[in-house]
Amino acid sequence: MNPEPPIRHFYGWATPNSQRVSIMLEELQLAYTAHGINIRARAQFAPEILALNPYGKIPILVETHAGVPPLVIFESGAILMHLAEHNSRFLPADGALRTTTLSWLMVVLTSLGPFSGQAHHWTELAAEQPAVAQTHSVALVTRVYRLLDARLAEMPYLAGDAYSVADIAAYPWIARHGWAWQALGDYKALAAWFIRVSARPAVQAGMRVPAGAKLD
Repeated sequence: MNPEPPIRHFYGWATPNSQRVSIMLEELQLAYTAHGINIRARAQFAPEILALNPYGKIPILVETHAGVPPLVIFESGAILMHLAEHNSRFLPADGALRTTTLSWLMVVLTSLGPFSGQAHHWTELAAEQPAVAQTHSVALVTRVYRLLDARLAEMPYLAGDAYSVADIAAYPWIARHGWAWQALGDYKALAAWFIRVSARPAVQAGMRVPAGAKLD
């Protein structure tokens, strides 16, 4: 007899790091309650959020099983790996394919996301936008896009033939390619991948969580 599934609470906003988690939740068809944490209103620094993540960042996932303390997980990569491993999907349990999947996941987590975020700061958000900072930050993103494009020219998905946690982690950042002055038309294989992933119903649903969230 299977144990009762946990009660899940997801705390996020319309950010790529949050949306990669909501996409995963939708792909796995897991029940969860979404809580909108408006980062533009600095809601991530509210006491109740800091009690869950002292870093004051989203996303956060809380899983509660009957009779045991809640499991609180923060950092999007940690949440994705937890969900993939505990549901035995999108991340192989062992072997070379697991290693390959993790390698591309780390490229996404350590380069695509951070570099795109930095570029967005200098191209749009910063009060001062020096050209040297824009050029440097955009060049870092361009390098990652070229890497992903070359990989996807050989494989349909980042880890190989199968859609994986690496694709889930990458998609919301590629969806914001304009933040880093990237044109998907310049990357034929990456653009084709984007169309394939965009067609997935769970991806479409996950990109709309939390309902009404916007990064204006």
